[in-house]
Amino acid sequence: MVISKKTQMIILGILIALTLTFIWGNSALPGTKSSQLSDAVKEVIDWVLEAILPEDFFQGGEGDGTLVRKLAHFTEFTLLGTELTLLIWQVMGRSLTGPLLWGLLTAVTDETIQLFSPGRGSSVRDVWIDFGGVVTGMAIILLVRRCRGRHVKKSYFSG
Repeated sequence: MVISKKTQMIILGILIALTLTFIWGNSALPGTKSSQLSDAVKEVIDWVLEAILPEDFFQGGEGDGTLVRKLAHFTEFTLLGTELTLLIWQVMGRSLTGPLLWGLLTAVTDETIQLFSPGRGSSVRDVWIDFGGVVTGMAIILLVRRCRGRHVKKSYFSG
């Protein structure tokens, strides 16, 4: 079944709205709630890693969850970068500036929200981490499209 361009745009728009709600909703949480959530996620990650990595891998002390928070932001923004790239390419063609600008605006907005959340702060470093996620999401789309293009050409000429 082929999905129309309009339907694809609607689906991508809804996915972007859900992703932004998740990102900005977490940024609006007070610092104590955010830390509790990060600690819970860190416990699950630690449990999984301890099950698959050697016992002495974790020598050197427990982390404070900062890495988990940074990786979470990077991952959220990687997802957003893929969604923005796909949607903007539907509207504007293969523009790279559109997803980059919207991704940067979203990262700056995210850090601005944290300025007004109790117990939270804003960081230029976090904007760069978020923006790095957006760029990674764009790169994933570019690589997938490039690989798909090569596969189509190979199968076309091999047959």
